[in-house]
Amino acid sequence: MSPEALAAHRRESVRQLMAEREAAAQERLERAVGRCGIPERFRGKSFEQFQAVTPKQQRILRACRTYAERVAADRSQGANLLLLGGPGTGKTHLSCAILAHAIRAGRTGLFISVAAALRLVRESFGPHSQRTESEALALLIQPDVLVLDEAGTGIGKDEKRQAMLFDILDSRYAAMRSTILIGNLTAEEMQAYLGERVMDRFHEDHSAVLSFRWPSHRRALGTQPPSV
Repeated sequence: MSPEALAAHRRESVRQLMAEREAAAQERLERAVGRCGIPERFRGKSFEQFQAVTPKQQRILRACRTYAERVAADRSQGANLLLLGGPGTGKTHLSCAILAHAIRAGRTGLFISVAAALRLVRESFGPHSQRTESEALALLIQPDVLVLDEAGTGIGKDEKRQAMLFDILDSRYAAMRSTILIGNLTAEEMQAYLGERVMDRFHEDHSAVLSFRWPSHRRALGTQPPSV
C-alpha cells in the first residue's frame, strides 16, 4: 500500500471511530432523556418547535431559553420557574425542552407529577416500604433540575400536602437545585394551593413566574395531532 493510500486509510479509520463515538454519545443522551421521566409525547420537543406567534409568547420563549442556558451552564444556580396557564398552551412542551437541554449539557434531571412525587414520599411512611423517607426525598432533591407537573391536583389534606411540598422545595432550595413547577392555575390559585412559604421560593434570585395566557394550541389545531 502506497503512503498516500495508507494515509487515506488512516483518515477513514479515524473518521469512522469519531462517528461511532458520536453515535454512542448520542445514544447515551437519548437514554438519559428517556430515563428522566419526560413523557413519550414530549421527548422530541424543542424550543424551535414552540409556536411563539404573539409578543407575549415570544417573551416567554426567550425567558425559557435563558433559564435553560443558565441551568445548563451552572448547576448551582438554584433558580426556580413557575409555569402557569390553561391546558394546551405549551407549558409542558417548554419545560421538557428545558429539561432535555440541561441533560444534554451533562446535568441530571427528573420529570414527575406533583401527585406522584407526594405519593413517593407518603408511601415511605408505611411499615413495608422499600425506601425510608430520607431515601424517597433524596430521589426528588438530588437531580439538578426537577420538573413537577400538574400542580393543583388534589392529594391528601391541604396542610399535609403543603408541608410535604415545602420539605421538597425547601430542601432543593437549600441544595441550590433548580425546580420547574407546572400548573393549570392562576397565580392566586397557585399560592392558595402551595402556600405562601412555597411561593416565596419562586420569587427569589433568578426565579420567575410565567403566565401562559392564551388559547389552547390543541384546540387551534383542530383534528391535527397536538404539538404542545
